[in-house]
Amino acid sequence: MYEELLLKEQQGKFQLQFEKLPNEALVECFNKQVRCLGGNTIRKVYLDALKDELLSRKLDCSTVLNKCGLCPRQKVKLEDNRLVYLQH
Repeated sequence: MYEELLLKEQQGKFQLQFEKLPNEALVECFNKQVRCLGGNTIRKVYLDALKDELLSRKLDCSTVLNKCGLCPRQKVKLEDNRLVYLQH
């Protein structure tokens, strides 16, 4: 119960942080998670808050979204309000 409350509080902090950022900075937040090996709970909270902010801005993140949430496997860029994979 206490842990859930702490996670909810942390998610709120992430949301406030993301609300202040321009779109390009949100994309950079996503890109920093690419190839991140950590799979812990706080990372999931971070990615959930990031997903919520991207969607609230009506950005198309379907490329990096699956049933579990954001899937940062490859870096992206913002193109016409849509997240698209960077070409190597």
